[in-house]
Amino acid sequence: MRITEKFFKPAILVLSTVLALFSPVSAVEFEAQVHGDIYGQPKVIDDFDGDGNKDIIFGATDGKIHIFSSSGKEIFRPPYWPKQTGGPILSDVQLADLDNDGKTEVIAASQDGKIYCLNSLGREKWTLDTRGKILVSAPEIADVNGSGQQNLFIGSKAGTVSRIDPSGHLVWEVKMDRSVSAAVVASDLDGDGIKEVVCKDDGGKVRVLKITGITNEGWPQETAENFTWPFNVDANDIDGDGVKEIFTTTPDKKFIMWDSEGKKLSEFPLSDGAHTAPRLADLNGDGRDEFIIGQADGVVTVCDKNGTPLSGWPFKTGHAIYHAPRILDIDGNGTLDLVFTAWNPKGIGKQAGYVMALSRNGTPLTGYPKYIGKTVAPLTFADLDNDGFLEMIAAGGINYTGKQLYVFKTRARNKIKIAILGQQIDFD
Repeated sequence: MRITEKFFKPAILVLSTVLALFSPVSAVEFEAQVHGDIYGQPKVIDDFDGDGNKDIIFGATDGKIHIFSSSGKEIFRPPYWPKQTGGPILSDVQLADLDNDGKTEVIAASQDGKIYCLNSLGREKWTLDTRGKILVSAPEIADVNGSGQQNLFIGSKAGTVSRIDPSGHLVWEVKMDRSVSAAVVASDLDGDGIKEVVCKDDGGKVRVLKITGITNEGWPQETAENFTWPFNVDANDIDGDGVKEIFTTTPDKKFIMWDSEGKKLSEFPLSDGAHTAPRLADLNGDGRDEFIIGQADGVVTVCDKNGTPLSGWPFKTGHAIYHAPRILDIDGNGTLDLVFTAWNPKGIGKQAGYVMALSRNGTPLTGYPKYIGKTVAPLTFADLDNDGFLEMIAAGGINYTGKQLYVFKTRARNKIKIAILGQQIDFD
């Protein structure tokens, strides 16, 4: 993550401004009670309460969008914050400058089937009804052609995938064979500067749509149908040729990968599917990315495109994993680590879920697991207090197993870029 601060002030104020950047009120580790469980990823929003630190925003099952200070206290700005929507929020709250006016909008998908777009004050700019529940997948926000204009893409239990413009108008709606719970992905597959839309319905069909909503030749491709939770699809350039491959895991315990035209390139067995699509990272430093797969049965594996695991893998937690690990150097020793949440159905109270961190060789790091109660949300890492180190933000405590929001300090470093009178200085 990179933070940029620009200063255009008289020279006499520059030094004091820079020093202030490195000495704000320090963020503290905390755990906080929230009215409602958090299923989506907490996000970080610019300083909202004026204490010099960034704040945390998320949706909850009480149907509200909440903002918490990095000191651990909820920010109340009646009648707008916390913001009430029409149903529980199970997905991530998104932050984006949709209309390119330099101001951030807050976008949330509610179980009432509506997408809510708010300004930073919490006032509704627009809502759009998808006519079906939106389960756990947040809207994908993407500049589809490099114009700077953001569009939203979302699947719905109504069995549709929709493209929405920055003003909240429906550009198109594509009818799928089944309901759509999985995340929709907008990605430039062929390197031509125009994004395609990759989506998967609950019947397991994977499609690639043109940005106009027309299905590309060679699609859809069949996989096993979902059960109660989606198994996402994603796209990335695996072999470095500038063209992205498309991959997913399935409830019948397979990894499948296709080229952009729908030709199957790889398939190998897993002990279970992964709800979040596998991540890619070069963990062993050989110049080739590996797949990092956090499976629903609690197995974390690191393997090549043919399913061959690296030495030390897989790692078996024995507990449910809903999101692929985050990849970063969390202990500051110079090598990448894997950090993820897991849920232990037999655990009592805070023992029902935890954060685990593994070295790139598959061994647990000192100080982990950190118990936070039942959890299914992905982790967020951000430098809340601008001290150059990342805090870890976790959501836990589902079903009264603990408090719902946790912040932990880490030794992961943040690169801070400062622009001073036109000159840029990097701090590692």
